Amino acid sequence: MLPRDQHLFTKEQLFERMCMALGGRVSENISFNKVTSGAQDDLRKVTRIAYSMVKQFGMAPSIGPVSFPEAQEGLTGIGRRPFSQGLQQMMDHEAKLLVAKAYRHTEKVLQENLDKLQALANALLEKEVINYEDIEALIGPPPHGPKKMIAPQRWSDAEREKQDVGEEEAPQQPPLQGEEPSWPK
Repeated sequence: MLPRDQHLFTKEQLFERMCMALGGRVSENISFNKVTSGAQDDLRKVTRIAYSMVKQFGMAPSIGPVSFPEAQEGLTGIGRRPFSQGLQQMMDHEAKLLVAKAYRHTEKVLQENLDKLQALANALLEKEVINYEDIEALIGPPPHGPKKMIAPQRWSDAEREKQDVGEEEAPQQPPLQGEEPSWPK
């Protein structure tokens, strides 16, 4: 699914996106008992999603149905926030808990599928790059049906299509960070 195909996400969908992004880091830890800097971009995304869920999407019950702008959205005054230091600490705590929960869930899923993880790790060590067909041959088809293949589109065609539709830019991914939050279940 391309990011612009869906603009509304449930708590569960955002949580699963966090888990997908954490897959590489958790895999390194399980397979090699150490981690590298390779997951830095994924960790940034996870952090942005968690903070968005807590601070912007009103998805943290302990914080409530509120939405605060991102710091770069131009708040009046230098260094001013529309919330207290105490609320900031609560939001930081909720985001940290959410990331930790996603990490534990990802770890559990990978431990339950250790044979598949090892097969993928061995294939990557051997070939360095594997494609969808390689993955399907190693671990079988996806449990929810085959992946929808999208034909590549030339950049000039995409630009023309955007002008025809009136789009200015593709929407950006939601911002990403996470004891045990009571949500999502």
